[in-house]
Amino acid sequence: MPDKLGGVATIVANLLAYRRADGWAHRVLLTHNRLDADTRHGAAFASDGCGAFEYTLPVENLHAVLARLARALPPGPGVLVSNDWIELAMLSVRDPGRTVIQILHGDHDYYYDLAVKHEPVIHAWIAYSRAMYERLRALLPHRSESIFHLPYGVPIPASGRAPAPGPLRLLYAGRLENGQKGIFDLPLIDAQLREVGARVVWTVVGGGPDEAELRRRWEGASNVRWLGRRASAEVQALEAEHDVFVLPTRAEGFSVALLEAMAAGLVPVVSDIESGVPEVVEAGASGFRPAVGDVAGFAKAIAELAANRDRFEAMSRAARRTVAERFDIRDRAPQYQALYARFRELHRLRPAEVTLHYGSRLDRPWLPNVAVCAVRAARRRMWGTPR
Repeated sequence: MPDKLGGVATIVANLLAYRRADGWAHRVLLTHNRLDADTRHGAAFASDGCGAFEYTLPVENLHAVLARLARALPPGPGVLVSNDWIELAMLSVRDPGRTVIQILHGDHDYYYDLAVKHEPVIHAWIAYSRAMYERLRALLPHRSESIFHLPYGVPIPASGRAPAPGPLRLLYAGRLENGQKGIFDLPLIDAQLREVGARVVWTVVGGGPDEAELRRRWEGASNVRWLGRRASAEVQALEAEHDVFVLPTRAEGFSVALLEAMAAGLVPVVSDIESGVPEVVEAGASGFRPAVGDVAGFAKAIAELAANRDRFEAMSRAARRTVAERFDIRDRAPQYQALYARFRELHRLRPAEVTLHYGSRLDRPWLPNVAVCAVRAARRRMWGTPR
């Protein structure tokens, strides 16, 4: 899996931390492109071993990178759980002797393209949400028996948020990027709340490429607290100090931040996207689901919660109850283990030839990595980007 701070790392960490004893060894290999500026996960995993694999693409010869990755993996049998492209690329040129299970981490073309492109070397797929499950089955109808709908879970805190007088405490926690997360809606929602006299305070947790622009658009607002990037455990502690989780997202797979917030009793006001949200948020009962980009709808829902605290507290209890009953990680982790235990049954013969879908003219098995790096470094100096 990629060594990045975010939902993928949180999900995998929880599955490992809450697994039941099954006689298997569970190991993590964190892949990291040294040219990638994303924040690393940083926390330890409750695994039997954790290794690091670093590479520099597209500077290095892709074949050299994939050969090193193959050597970093212990031989089979067992399961290789794939979370990103590089291990699937490695499987195109090497057979580790393991059953390969790909987890789709988002309702995005990126993950569906990986699933379809690498279908010959994938033995089974896990889709978090019903929408992702149905779409993948439509894309791979001949492999429908190998596609599983398996939501993950989150830890349920011993106690949730407590009622507090004063302004309604709003929380946004996630990547500060507008294309997917819709964060530029946040100051617009806040402006409409001020117009109707709703008393609210905001906490913004996270970092990302659009942070500076978001701050500019929200400049001068005295009711906004910026906390920057925080580890998952810190975010969960902060949730107990808030009331409403605001997520104007455009696309998710199954938002881990949403589940964690609801587990703490925060009432979600989240975009009514197709994947994930309808499975966990019952509109009007455990949260609100305004349409994507409906700034007025978000503001109206939050204002209603601020004006009717009795209704808000009932919805808070419903949100926490929903996650505790249906998405407790202590129940979900064993379901993943049960699927992995079927690795012999899920395995299928590998095709005689598998296409490697990546690389350029310099990515050849017979070209020395040192020479490829030298050529690409020279091009990088000349043109500013590797080719």
